[in-house]
Amino acid sequence: MIGALALGVIVPNLASARDDSLFGTLTADSARGILSAVASGMIAFTGLVVSIAVVVVQFGAGQYTPRLVLRFRRDLVVKNALGIFIAPALFALVSLLDVEDQGTDSATLTVLVAMVLLIAAVIAFFSLTARLLDLLRPRRLYGLLEAGARDAIDQVYPHRLDEHLTPEVPGGEKHAVPYHGPEGILSAIDMPALIATARHGGSVVEVNLRVGGYIWENSPAINVYGAAPADAEKLQRGLIVAEERTLTQDPAFAIRAIVDIAIRALSPAVNDPTTASQALDVLEPLLHRLARRDLGAGYVHDADGTLRVIHHAPDWKDLIDLALTEIRYYGAGAIQVERRLKSLLLGLQESCPPSRLPEVESHLALVESAVELSHSSPAEQALASTPDHTGLGGQHRVTELD
Repeated sequence: MIGALALGVIVPNLASARDDSLFGTLTADSARGILSAVASGMIAFTGLVVSIAVVVVQFGAGQYTPRLVLRFRRDLVVKNALGIFIAPALFALVSLLDVEDQGTDSATLTVLVAMVLLIAAVIAFFSLTARLLDLLRPRRLYGLLEAGARDAIDQVYPHRLDEHLTPEVPGGEKHAVPYHGPEGILSAIDMPALIATARHGGSVVEVNLRVGGYIWENSPAINVYGAAPADAEKLQRGLIVAEERTLTQDPAFAIRAIVDIAIRALSPAVNDPTTASQALDVLEPLLHRLARRDLGAGYVHDADGTLRVIHHAPDWKDLIDLALTEIRYYGAGAIQVERRLKSLLLGLQESCPPSRLPEVESHLALVESAVELSHSSPAEQALASTPDHTGLGGQHRVTELD
């Protein structure tokens, strides 16, 4: 949009600086008429497109989960397309101020540039339409959330379970630092800032709250081990607070959004077990990935290898409960979901490390119990108890992922 404003000032004066007529003989009155039509038409068109985009976002929030609104808002195609729609109108409005006084060359060049911007707006419209339709596909949404979850897992849980890391206990006197600042969601932790602050004070900083949790005035946010903190405000600047959860440093939020889509699909008003089964397709590789990571508390060291920051994150039980409990509960009686759940759990049972097995076996028992309670016929119980990686029509398989 800023570029359109700049062009609106420069272009009408560009051709008038030349002595020859390279751009035709369009009169200033004709150019003003065309530019006026472009400005009014694109303003109306942009309003229509924004209205349609809002309806699409409302539909997505209602059909899938309200937590996807932020994903729509941050999408680059959506943001850029709206800017391109405004550009022809802004260019035309600014150009109208100068084109009458600059002659026919200027008028023709200005109209040509306006036409180029109009063509760009048409291309942006089709790109936006395709993008919005693409974002409304459940499998596409699952893919975006899975990619975000993978990045967050690698960031929050960088160590493999077989690295046998020993929990570290900080020494020195413990000093509680209550939080003072705007209330909201702890969306991320600025690790470099906390490490620098802890290193300067010769201490260890423990963040008590998990990323994704709500933080409020005077909440017990930070403990400092060692010397008393000289600048509590500087410590708190390492806590990034926002209005909503994000995928940054929060793999549980991605799992939460995937589960929300699944249980919405399982509601009586929708009754779409296939979408719920597709959610399990995405959750399965994420759980395999998490099963091989060192979960729970994280220990961050400075460049010298000295412990500086301790932060807390969901452990294996937290994450597998989050991923499977509600889908099992709301999917009780849906044979496709029950079969897919059993296939997922058997895959975890056969391939995940022994220390993760108790939680897997517990969920497997709960699935089998739900099948017995939901189906009175032995034949239906046998059908629902058969593991199937596609839900119905396939067979069980084991998936081993890093």
